[in-house]
Amino acid sequence: MTTTANPPASDPIAGEAIAWMVRLGAGDASAAERAAYAAWRQADPRHEAAAVRLEQAIGAFARLPDSGAARAGARRALLAPPNRRKTLGKILGIGFLLGGSGYLLHRHQPLPELLADAATGTGERRQLVLPDGSSLWLNARSAADFDFGPALRQVRLQCGELIVEVARDSARPFVVHTAEGSIRALGTRFLVRQDAGNTLVAVLHSSVRIDTGLGASITLAVGRSARFDLAGVRPDATPPASASAWEDGFIEVHDRPLAEIVAALRPYRPGLLRVSPAAGQLRVTGSFPLDDSERTLAALSEALPIRIDRHTDYWVSIDLR
Repeated sequence: MTTTANPPASDPIAGEAIAWMVRLGAGDASAAERAAYAAWRQADPRHEAAAVRLEQAIGAFARLPDSGAARAGARRALLAPPNRRKTLGKILGIGFLLGGSGYLLHRHQPLPELLADAATGTGERRQLVLPDGSSLWLNARSAADFDFGPALRQVRLQCGELIVEVARDSARPFVVHTAEGSIRALGTRFLVRQDAGNTLVAVLHSSVRIDTGLGASITLAVGRSARFDLAGVRPDATPPASASAWEDGFIEVHDRPLAEIVAALRPYRPGLLRVSPAAGQLRVTGSFPLDDSERTLAALSEALPIRIDRHTDYWVSIDLR
């Protein structure tokens, strides 16, 4: 397991930039994929900034001495499947993170999920049994680190979403950390989602205690959901059963904006899926499959006054008709 004193904050946009860079760096990207990446960069100044930061970090690899081993190792680390990245990352850390180029990578890199203890890719859900016997489920494009010691059990959600069913251990509290604070288990089963600038918590059994980064604290009971950021905690209308429907492969919503459904679909599709602000405000009720996103998009286009434009297989946009 990896113990990290001060892990980098989660950044969903950086995660998207990483996914694009890994795909394009594989050497077989099509012209359509390259065009979709260019469109993604132009769609939002934050996308462009994330891409530039990542290019700068990867550029450090090019300045490594061309002895072969370091540069080959760097490339393998970026392109390796998730279950190999952790080991490769440790090798790279020993080999050149202490040098100037390595420091540049560490200082600017938005790559924590590539080196996480557990991670999922596009369209992938994963169940794990933790060292204490707790069960943890990761949604698609999610990553977490674990630190289980004699006095405390800690999970840090780097990005994405998890559900945890906590094994009883009165001597070792179980705490999930996000960029905005922490959630301490007071029972057995709850959901945590790292969104941009805030965290969603939904309690499926018993209760949890939420502590924000600036000291606010509340206890959240079973059947309740809440969002919190550094400043405070506020109730959320999402029923926990709906929030956790992804565990069974579905999006379940009641009178929610289309933008929320699109956000839930993105981790299940490669490339760029955009919705216009006007279309994103349309309200949706229903249950839709995550593992067949084309079917979900077709159902939405039949039920709502929207059009779906497929510019390429990797670039789809949704707007009002």
